[in-house]
Amino acid sequence: LQSPEWRVKQAALDRLSQLASTAPGEISKLLPRIIPVVTGQVWDTKPQVTKAATACLLATCNTNLNPDVKPAIPAIVNAIVKPSDTMTAVDELMGTTFVSTVDSSTLAILCPILSRGLKQKVARDKRSCCVVIENMSRLVDSPKAVAPFGPLLVPDLKKVVENVQFEEMRDIALKALQTLTKALGHASVEEAYNAVMAQECARAEDEQRKIEEQRLFDKQREEQQRLKEEQERKQWKEAMEAHRLLEQMKEKEEEEKKAEELRKKELSKQSVKNKAGKCQSCGLKKCKKGCLFS
Repeated sequence: LQSPEWRVKQAALDRLSQLASTAPGEISKLLPRIIPVVTGQVWDTKPQVTKAATACLLATCNTNLNPDVKPAIPAIVNAIVKPSDTMTAVDELMGTTFVSTVDSSTLAILCPILSRGLKQKVARDKRSCCVVIENMSRLVDSPKAVAPFGPLLVPDLKKVVENVQFEEMRDIALKALQTLTKALGHASVEEAYNAVMAQECARAEDEQRKIEEQRLFDKQREEQQRLKEEQERKQWKEAMEAHRLLEQMKEKEEEEKKAEELRKKELSKQSVKNKAGKCQSCGLKKCKKGCLFS
């Protein structure tokens, strides 16, 4: 999916959609890693990639085994593709009664939409998201499952608690934040917030380190390429110089050969004998009396 060629992206998304039908259990476990990557392809400039990404999101999200969330998956996928429909998906989740255990696969589907909903300007929309987060957090199977999504929800929930004017809204947001804090395995909201911020700082430092490593790698590769090109230019110049010297030697040999032939012709003109050893005047090997060369 990192290929610059759109046909490669489309083919990869199509193959992933096929895997969702042939190996749903394995794909479901990998949803926390799959959804962010596939979501990034939804806004590709090529409509073929966008269409394939949407179909892939729907196919992979449908591998989730949580029966409470399954009816809302089409609306959630539509909200991912079309952010303006976020609250439509949240309203559908509001009507969901959570009774099954919420695992990391389910959280990977729900958290991006809920995080976006918490950023809505309308207070009612924020309230709906807080209610869903509270209901969802009560059934999280382990702190490990929800830990990757803490940075996505805790800061936004804290902002709602601190900034919303309506007391009822603040209470609902605080209750959701406390339930989520408990699901994360922390004793207090502040502890959860500090842990999330520390996690975010560590993630940012890790990203910065990766960027620096990639930059250093690119610099080394550019230097290697420069040295390689410089060596190739040097070899090319040496080859051209060798070719020029060979051409000069060849021309010199040809000139020497022509000069030798010319010298032999001149000598043959000056000699009284021909090649057979006969006199060029009388035609005899031993000249007779009266021969011009006797």
